[in-house]
Amino acid sequence: MADDTPEIINQLQEGVPPALALLAGMQLEVFSALGDECKTAAQIAAALSLDEERLARLLYALVLTGLLVHEDRRFANAPEARRFLVKGRPGYIGAMHELLGDIWHADLHTAASIRTRGPAALHDFDAMDDDALAAFMRGLQPYAAATGRSLAEHFDFARCALVIDIGGGSGATLLALLAQHQHLRGTLLELSRVARVAATLLSSAQAERLEIQVGDIVAAPPAGLYDAAILRAVIQVLSPADAERAIRHAFACLRAGGTIYITGSGILADDRLRPPGGVYVNLTLMNFYRAGAAYTHSTHAEWLRRAGFQEPRHRTLPTGSEIIWATKAT
Repeated sequence: MADDTPEIINQLQEGVPPALALLAGMQLEVFSALGDECKTAAQIAAALSLDEERLARLLYALVLTGLLVHEDRRFANAPEARRFLVKGRPGYIGAMHELLGDIWHADLHTAASIRTRGPAALHDFDAMDDDALAAFMRGLQPYAAATGRSLAEHFDFARCALVIDIGGGSGATLLALLAQHQHLRGTLLELSRVARVAATLLSSAQAERLEIQVGDIVAAPPAGLYDAAILRAVIQVLSPADAERAIRHAFACLRAGGTIYITGSGILADDRLRPPGGVYVNLTLMNFYRAGAAYTHSTHAEWLRRAGFQEPRHRTLPTGSEIIWATKAT
């Protein structure tokens, strides 16, 4: 590398425009408009009621990202876009554009959060209107559902009857888990406002084996006893004291032999440099929450032991998510 060439800086700058082009394509539903077809810019613009010339600029940019292909003035989805970005497909994750937009907007405030010693893009669920809260929860659904499928695939729920998803938002993690285990019944524990919005996102058919319980895991244990407790993206939004309190309360709602599963982006290796996603989400958490942070494996393990759990373990799932689990003594 030449001394006068800022290669790392250039690479970082070049990574931003493709990501923002992806976000715009998701927001405009370009990929769903294409589906399995090849269309001209004019045809896509007409289908989406958009200006052709402006849309064409984005289409050519998406070709450079590898998500679209282009031949003879026609555009088509590349295989990955067909699989993940076409609405109605089983692997569809296009709805997470609401979450991505929220996260990337918050990340622009990192310097301000450090200067002011507080979250410059505060996430205040009490101040959000229901539409904004629902949009945030919809954005989380693809990740949450993937967590439920991973739990079903990599852990044994055959002996479980009741599972509680603590702070589970829309309930997508629990629904994905229940879909793989027909004998299970689930409880979604959420704060009052979130629980109300979650109820609107759940169809009656989905909700047959799922009940919603209003509660605050930091304040008190949930009602009832369960065979497993899931805490996805919960611990990372809490202060250390509140995180330890939440784990103690989760312990209290488990039967002997029950298992707690803690997962999400905010789990770090003890060197605090892995996984990369966890390191970067630690910045986002600082911008969103007054006390949220990514905590290390050792910190989680210590909280779990002090609560009474045995042999905390961790692994990285094929999805890239970290998970820590431990069992209550029989």
